[in-house]
Amino acid sequence: MRPRQLILWGITALFGASGWADSAEPPVPAETQSWTVLFDGQSLTGWVAHLGQRGNETSLPLEDIFSVHDGSIHVYRDAPNRTKQFSANLRTTATFSRFHLQVEYRWRDHRFQPRHAAVRDAGILFHLHTDIGAVWPPSVEMQLGGGEPGAPYVTGDIWIIGNTRARARAVPDGTAFYYDPTGPVLELGGSHPANEELPGASYTSVAATKPHGEWNLAEVIVDGADHATYYLNGKRVNEVRDMRYRDETGQWQPLDSGHISLQAEWAELEYRMVRIRELDSAN
Repeated sequence: MRPRQLILWGITALFGASGWADSAEPPVPAETQSWTVLFDGQSLTGWVAHLGQRGNETSLPLEDIFSVHDGSIHVYRDAPNRTKQFSANLRTTATFSRFHLQVEYRWRDHRFQPRHAAVRDAGILFHLHTDIGAVWPPSVEMQLGGGEPGAPYVTGDIWIIGNTRARARAVPDGTAFYYDPTGPVLELGGSHPANEELPGASYTSVAATKPHGEWNLAEVIVDGADHATYYLNGKRVNEVRDMRYRDETGQWQPLDSGHISLQAEWAELEYRMVRIRELDSAN
């Protein structure tokens, strides 16, 4: 990323004059329903899995990448450490727009080729659209990672995937953007008007991850296309606004609903207590 580009993207703070309040804390929509369990601890009813890439004939089949054991979704449970494995995506059959999602997760010990030496990496995707069967479908992601702020793959990072755009409050630091609730409004994802790609991520600056092997509570509070706030173990770690997708005519439209997905990206982990409740609009 060139310094000139950072300056140009910093100017996008001007776009924040419409639809982004000066307050560092976006309004939280009011709850309208009790929790709905998305994973009952016994089966993957209500979920569909999609196979990714980079495995081979010795890798786990798709039906074994996400397996249910002891009340959790255990990702890569029976895969020997450092073997070659496929990536995969487990998504809901239902779609959601305004919601509060909670997911508990914890990292286990095994890592797999080709990412066996990398920082652990997975994610919660929401507002999946246009290509929901892809292993990394166009969507907005709350990163789940094994790193701490300053390292790659930290829980709470924003990733904008595929044919998607959004805005985030962040400050440039070299070639990266870091969350700052008082920072300028910066464009993420999609394509720059000059056909240059915008940054696809805004990294969290908040350390909230528990030690390896302990359960963490990740939460996403989403108000349609307007905003989403990420929490980890009770701490606000990031926020994203004005989510959009490009339709078949090339026009950017509000991205206000879609499926939810849990990722498998070459690191053993467990998911449990996956639940959601619908919310009223903030307005």
